[in-house]
Amino acid sequence: MGVSGTGATATTTAGYAAGDGPDGAGGLPARTPALETVPPDPLSQVAADRATGSTGWGAAAIGVATLDRIEAAAAKVEADIAVALRAYADLQAGAGAAAEAAVHAAQSAMASAGVATEAERQVRISLRQVRQYVVVTVVLLVVVIIVLAEVTSPVR
Repeated sequence: MGVSGTGATATTTAGYAAGDGPDGAGGLPARTPALETVPPDPLSQVAADRATGSTGWGAAAIGVATLDRIEAAAAKVEADIAVALRAYADLQAGAGAAAEAAVHAAQSAMASAGVATEAERQVRISLRQVRQYVVVTVVLLVVVIIVLAEVTSPVR
């Protein structure tokens, strides 16, 4: 039984005696996959490849590591964008509620202004009436004083 390995996978080979091969044919070696190993850290793989002189594998490992870092950064940016979009939606909802409250406040202020204007008009009417009553009262008081003065005067 021999073990041959390249890169991240390893396979075992076993020779069969005549007649006991997988298909009944004698002497045909069969390859069966062994346990696959987890790929080592790309940087340690690069160091091992440099020691063996395999620069193509080293460049590929560096490229894979770089792509992994880019994917992780992209996932982080995507998550940050999702958080920002949720915050933006919350701000929009808050702004909408504030605008709605401002519209209600403006409508209430307009109604209050209308009521105040009507009340001011009523006050002016009431003041005119009071002035008229005061003028009439003063004129009547003067007339009463004149009549009283005529009635009580000694000259007759």
